[in-house]
Amino acid sequence: MTLDQLQGFVAIVEHGSIRAAARVLGLAQSGLTQQLKRLEGTLNAELFLRGHNGISLTPAGNSLLARARIILTECARAEAEISGRNKELIGNLSVGTSSEAFAGVLLPIMGEFRRRFPKISVHLASGPSNVLMSRIREANLDFAITLVSHGTDMSDLSSTVLKPARPAIVCRRGHPLENATSLQELSQAEWVNTGRYGRPGSPVNRLHDLFADAGCEPPNVVLTIESLFDTLSMVVNSDLLFLAPSFVLQTTSYDGTLSAIPIDSPIPGSDLCLLQRADAPLPPAAKELASMAVSYARIKRRR
Repeated sequence: MTLDQLQGFVAIVEHGSIRAAARVLGLAQSGLTQQLKRLEGTLNAELFLRGHNGISLTPAGNSLLARARIILTECARAEAEISGRNKELIGNLSVGTSSEAFAGVLLPIMGEFRRRFPKISVHLASGPSNVLMSRIREANLDFAITLVSHGTDMSDLSSTVLKPARPAIVCRRGHPLENATSLQELSQAEWVNTGRYGRPGSPVNRLHDLFADAGCEPPNVVLTIESLFDTLSMVVNSDLLFLAPSFVLQTTSYDGTLSAIPIDSPIPGSDLCLLQRADAPLPPAAKELASMAVSYARIKRRR
């Protein structure tokens, strides 16, 4: 099994056919076909199913794909790190971020990072914590800054706590329940959430856990919206309640339009953490940005 064979295999998956992959790689179609046959022979397994609608991965192909991407990514990182010593950093960087992490950590430092490393192209990917963690494990992200709750499986990840994240129940200014002080008063309210419930104790499950811990019936979630700011727009223009990251209450865009409902029950919190694979060092550019994020967060916590 060679790197060229793995590169060809991944290209076939990503471009949908041997012909398209060969064109992108600058190879003859017959040459790429022979590479694939040798790879399947080495593994003693068929990697693709051929049908009228094109090709699809076999179970063996699916297993190899995740490994192949990690191998190719690590090879590219090693090459960039060695060849880039004592040179100006260039290349691409992929970072996962929650909305709270972007607003509270990455946004304040990105200008300085771009000034120091103008030849680094940065891609920021958003999503729930479990998705970002999976993408780190698959080597699709260099690192992520996201919410991590106690009990999360971190056995293969390295975590640095940046700051605690305390949510708040928010509503539109002037909402009939704006001055409620107990969850019981909110039992008949309708809610919006940024994702479907997950594992108890996970960040996406905090609303359900809040009511469960207080011995209340589950809240009535009538709408889920993946985008935080689309969710906030819905809250501002409706009677829906939302368990939101508290930073939104200090966001200029929502000044005067959102209120925090002062309930007396403690709201389950999480930590905002920087996550990376435990078995591989960060490439130079990612290491620089991660270091800036950790330093900024620590300075803010001391103030």
